[in-house]
Amino acid sequence: MPEPTHPTWPLAGARPGEIVVIARWTPADGSREDIETALPELVRASSAEPGCLGYGVLRQDSGDIVLVERYADQEALRAHRESEHFQRIVQAYIVPRLVSRDVTVTETC
Repeated sequence: MPEPTHPTWPLAGARPGEIVVIARWTPADGSREDIETALPELVRASSAEPGCLGYGVLRQDSGDIVLVERYADQEALRAHRESEHFQRIVQAYIVPRLVSRDVTVTETC
């Protein structure tokens, strides 16, 4: 199933105390297409997690990929990071194809 052309903003309806993750990935030369092919499965699987309240991908003119994620609480974020799909797609497949990865975790207020 293709991603919607205009996905819902992942922070729409955010409430105080929810966890927001902003991850900026800089793909290595020649790796962006490989990463892009893995993103639909990552978005689908992550969005289906019980504690995931929003998950979106933004593509930057610079070539960077930015993920904006929202979770109900720290436990939901922990479950996401321990999930089979995160370990397989992000840790094992995408991270080795990045030049840099910057992840910010914050709480909505």
